[in-house]
Amino acid sequence: MARRTQAQLAETRQALIASGKQLFSDKGFARTQVAEIAQNAGVGMSAFYGQFEDKSQLFLHIINEVFTELHSGVMQVRRGVNLQMPLESIMATQQIYVLIFETLMKHKEITLSVFRSGFSAIPGFEALYWQICDAVAAALSQDYQHAESAGLLKIGSHRDMSDAMIGMVQHLGYRMVLQGTPAPIEAAKMCTQYTIGSLIMSIPKDKLQHLMPLWAAIPADVI
Repeated sequence: MARRTQAQLAETRQALIASGKQLFSDKGFARTQVAEIAQNAGVGMSAFYGQFEDKSQLFLHIINEVFTELHSGVMQVRRGVNLQMPLESIMATQQIYVLIFETLMKHKEITLSVFRSGFSAIPGFEALYWQICDAVAAALSQDYQHAESAGLLKIGSHRDMSDAMIGMVQHLGYRMVLQGTPAPIEAAKMCTQYTIGSLIMSIPKDKLQHLMPLWAAIPADVI
């Protein structure tokens, strides 16, 4: 039998990934079998095992693709922001929320699979998921620390605030992909509003009067 070219192997891999996304979404992780993934991709079992050790490795590969795409987008937004400029930071916050919700909807199949399967059903996924969440929370916490150092905020626990923001995104994301509402832009706007409200409550009283013109400058499509 002729050896398959790199292009053919890459095509097989992409077919298996697309098949996995569909089946994991339709049936959940536990009820999806490797044989089904291969058959749906139009390849044999040997072709599957030539690319992945098992369905867990395929699933984690798909998750990594999604979060790598999301992380890259978030970092691009953050690199262009001056965290010492509050209005600029707020606008970047909304951009990041939009990016998160649009990414979840773009990969709706795999997002649904995660919610339907549950963390414990997928070997290695729970640790990966919380590792990603911890990295995001750490970045947010660092932003809050910078704002506090500049005298703009006074927050008891930067990490608690960060975790609260992540929890809000998780719940809205679940309802968005499951029920189709709210739309990504509306979900992002809602999260931005709650974030702004939380930050206002964290502004030292002696700074609040001076910063109120900032909130008035926030564009109407944000609040």
